[in-house]
Amino acid sequence: MAVLKPWQGKGDPTPRWRRLSWTVLIVYRLLRPVVGEMRALAAIHSVLSRQFRRHTPAYLEDRFGITQDAPGEAFARIAENYQPRGQRLFGAGFSYVQAVQTAERSETHIRKCLFSDFFRAHGAAELTPIFCAQDSIWVDELHKPRYGVRFARPTTLAAGDDACRFQFTRAAGSDSHGPAA
Repeated sequence: MAVLKPWQGKGDPTPRWRRLSWTVLIVYRLLRPVVGEMRALAAIHSVLSRQFRRHTPAYLEDRFGITQDAPGEAFARIAENYQPRGQRLFGAGFSYVQAVQTAERSETHIRKCLFSDFFRAHGAAELTPIFCAQDSIWVDELHKPRYGVRFARPTTLAAGDDACRFQFTRAAGSDSHGPAA
C-alpha cells in the first residue's frame, strides 16, 4: 500500500503540493453535489488526517528535526529549523518571515500559502482550513510535556488575515535552550 507523505521527495516540492491540491479539489467537486458541502469537507478532512496522523513522528523529524529519542530538544530544533526546513519541504508556494527569535520564543509568519492561493483561485477557499487543520495533529503531539513546547497560531491566511502566525514558546520548566536573538 502506498504511503502518503507529500512532504518527502526530491526537487522542488511545489508540484507535489499542487497535485495534492488538485486531487482534493476534484474529489471535493465530485462529492459535494452527492453528499453536500459539509459531509464532503468532513470526508476529505478525515482521509487527510488519518494518513497524516499515522506519520506524525516522521513528520516531526523531517519538518523540525525533532527526534523521539531527544524530545526535550524540540524548542531548539523548531527555532533552528522552522523556516529553512519549511522552505525545503513546502517550496516556493510558501513565503516565510522570521518575526521573533529569542531563547524563549520563535515566531514565523507565513505571508504566502500555496493552499490558500490555489483554493481561492479555484473558487473553493473552504478547502484551505482542511490543510490548516492538519497542523493540529503535530501540535497535539508537541503539546505533550516531554517536548517542552507551546504553540499558538492566532491568525491564518485562510481566515482572511495578512499572515499565518506560527508562535512557538518554550514551556515553563523546559531545560533545553535554543538560539538567542
